[in-house]
Amino acid sequence: MRIILLFFLFSVYSFSQTTTITGIVSDTLNKPLENANIIANPFDTKVQLKFAIADNKGRYRLELEKEVKYKVTVSYIGYKEESLVIEPNSSLTSHNFVLKSTGQQLKEIVIKHEYKPVVIKKDTMTFTIKSFANGNERKMKEILEKLPGVEVDKKGTVTVQGKKVTKMLVEGKSFFGGGSKLAVENIPADALDKIEVIDHFNEVGFMKKVSDSEDLAMNVKLKADKKNFIFGDVEAGAEIANDNGFYLAHTGLFYYSPKTNLSFIGDSNNIGKSTFTFDDLMRFDGGFSSFLSGRKPLTNLMLFSTDNTDVLENKSNFSAINSSFELSKKLSINSYGIFSKGITKKIIENNNQYILNDNSIFEISNHQRNNRSTLGIINTKLDYSPSKNEKWFYNFQWQANNNKGNSQLSSITNNNSSLFETINKADNTSIKQYIEWHKSINNSHTTTLVVNNSFEKSTPSTQWNTNQQFLAGFIPLENDSFYKVLQNKKVENHTVDALFKHYWLFNNFNHLYTVLGNNFGKAKLRTHEEQLLTDGTINDFSNKGFGNAITYLLNDSYLGLEYKFKIGKWTNKPGIYFHQYHLKTEQNETNSIDTFLIQPQFNSDYEFSQAENVSFNYKLNNSFAEVSQYANQYTLQNYNLVFKGNALLKNEQFHNAGLRYVKSNMYRGIMLNAFVNYSKKTKTIRNQVQLAGINQFITPVVTNNPETTWRIVGSLSKKIYRFTLKFTPNFNWFEYIQTVNNITETVERNNQNLGFSAKTSYKKWPDFEVGYKKGFNQFKSQTHSSFQTDEFNAQVVIPFQKSFVFKFEYEKFKNSSSNQKNYFDLANTSLSYQKKNSPLRIEIFANNLFNTKIKVNNSFSDYLISNQRTFILPRLIMLNLSYKL
Repeated sequence: MRIILLFFLFSVYSFSQTTTITGIVSDTLNKPLENANIIANPFDTKVQLKFAIADNKGRYRLELEKEVKYKVTVSYIGYKEESLVIEPNSSLTSHNFVLKSTGQQLKEIVIKHEYKPVVIKKDTMTFTIKSFANGNERKMKEILEKLPGVEVDKKGTVTVQGKKVTKMLVEGKSFFGGGSKLAVENIPADALDKIEVIDHFNEVGFMKKVSDSEDLAMNVKLKADKKNFIFGDVEAGAEIANDNGFYLAHTGLFYYSPKTNLSFIGDSNNIGKSTFTFDDLMRFDGGFSSFLSGRKPLTNLMLFSTDNTDVLENKSNFSAINSSFELSKKLSINSYGIFSKGITKKIIENNNQYILNDNSIFEISNHQRNNRSTLGIINTKLDYSPSKNEKWFYNFQWQANNNKGNSQLSSITNNNSSLFETINKADNTSIKQYIEWHKSINNSHTTTLVVNNSFEKSTPSTQWNTNQQFLAGFIPLENDSFYKVLQNKKVENHTVDALFKHYWLFNNFNHLYTVLGNNFGKAKLRTHEEQLLTDGTINDFSNKGFGNAITYLLNDSYLGLEYKFKIGKWTNKPGIYFHQYHLKTEQNETNSIDTFLIQPQFNSDYEFSQAENVSFNYKLNNSFAEVSQYANQYTLQNYNLVFKGNALLKNEQFHNAGLRYVKSNMYRGIMLNAFVNYSKKTKTIRNQVQLAGINQFITPVVTNNPETTWRIVGSLSKKIYRFTLKFTPNFNWFEYIQTVNNITETVERNNQNLGFSAKTSYKKWPDFEVGYKKGFNQFKSQTHSSFQTDEFNAQVVIPFQKSFVFKFEYEKFKNSSSNQKNYFDLANTSLSYQKKNSPLRIEIFANNLFNTKIKVNNSFSDYLISNQRTFILPRLIMLNLSYKL
């Protein structure tokens, strides 16, 4: 409360020292000039420049210091500049600018001025960094958070006016596959000159007019003095309190020249810090052309991408190198290599309630897991342009990872107690490659050809050790004094995908696209389970319904037609795709399916202005299950779960529709992004469940029972004086039909979240942000369950004495249901010291300041209600030194 009151008093004082000028920018015909730039240049060089951008009605708003003299200049494409001098303590509060045409038709905005804070073209917005930075920023992330309409979350995901950045570039070149976190957390802030935000991005220039890309790219322009020599920083930290042995070492080194770009990032720590996000890792894992829908990866890479603070122990080593070489004007090569190794120890306690038809079974479990994971990726991409109207790409990727784990589980139920040890390991390798060819034949005809090829292999093995029989009646155990069950798997996937697309442009308002393609996939799955008896003999499960040996082949040949037409500001693209599917599975019996399916789709977009548009998308999809779901023998999946596939599965079919509305108004300080999505499955693959106590038997079936999902997501921010207020609602409704123990019921799973936040947006103030989120969760089936969540967070960044910066972050989480309440709070803080223009920075920081021991979470599923307690890293206090090159 004291902090809020202090900021209120400070704001009252600050408002009294400023004045606001509003008005309209128009031409001589009284037509408003949208996106006109209004720049107030102070005569006093110690005062910061002010700027504004006119909205779609030509309105602008400038906030100026009262006692400063300004020259206000207005610029717009094809018009002569107009200027106005505002004297100190002027009483002027409104002024309209009328610009005269130059008579020239320019293709882009050119502002002749020493500063260009924001320049807006049709699909590109450029920010000049020195107009927003105050010199205290260390990394690119801190710069982006000060740009209007730009946000960076804790995972390094960047959004601009509510839209996610999907491609990160530095000097026009892809930065480590285009992921955002490696860039925003490693590129030094003082290396940035400009930030370009490019909507509808396509790396093939002549394809942009036909590709309908939804990618949003962010291109980093470096300062001239950061080119042609190495820059970056190195840092090291060690614990200065307690004796947990915490440490941190990190480096980011960069070299950029016109023809050669090199980047290296290295990190080693045991404080739970992850270097990249799952989105970044999925981009590295992809290896597929963006023109073809990516297939699901064979291996689970989540272990390499999450911040492992929810563990008791963590050791992480990471290194990555990115290189780009321009071999000639026509040929360039871009490569990156990734190596990651992690060792973690995790403890989770669960209070589980298994919901049966007539009663419930309660289980208390304690799960301790040690895991060791290693990952290596090498990716190389060739870019060849034989002419300005032709482009070739070739991409090759090799990946290997190894996972080893050992876990101990104690399970106590109403009438039983068990101890389990699980030992597992998996070796996974993959080779992926694709080739792309694009050709602009003339102004009316353009073609694209893409071929993907991939091979993946995985060999996981698991051993369960326990002191007594388990899954009685589900697995064929023989009596023994101690029980050991071993499972070996082998999975191979081979895919070849090809696509040819022709773009026929009748004129600027009518296009016809023709698509011809084929997706081929072949998979082999082998599973084997056996019991290792203490007398040295083996109880083989193969003769008792276990053990799978299946070959799976799925081919999808398709022809598609898309017609794109534009009427004024309204753009539509209806389409229809004809698919011929052939599915064949060979195991102890052979089954095949041949089916012809029609899949319509429709896209529509209406652009009210450059800052406001609404779009609608609809698509009918069909999909087939993966190989494991067709394997018709039993497979042991967990200490209390047996799975059996279904060789007779057919395709799922679902309708998907989405409506999005986006509006930004810098005059009123409003950013609005709203999205509504509706999905309905008419043919559904859903697991049928048999429960016996805590033991579960699951098998998938195809039904005509509908599944319906509604999702509403919104973000509304409003700037009021020196503050930005934000409201983020999120609503989800999910209804489906589930069969448990031969009883079929309708299930409803709903949740609603309402988020509110406020932060300062004035360079002379400390950065202060406070937020609150309220969540409601409901589950309705055989039983009713609900719980609520409350999340409060606050953070402040206070520079003082020119060389010091204090940071504090606080988060409190509360989880409450009808019979219990749980909460935990976390706090991190730091104090850093760095003299201006000094390369050395000293920091003391503390994570988990209150030494919180556990995090709590509630969840529910079709037959399970769970309260989970996760043990986390203890408080750590470290001294960190960093040196800027």
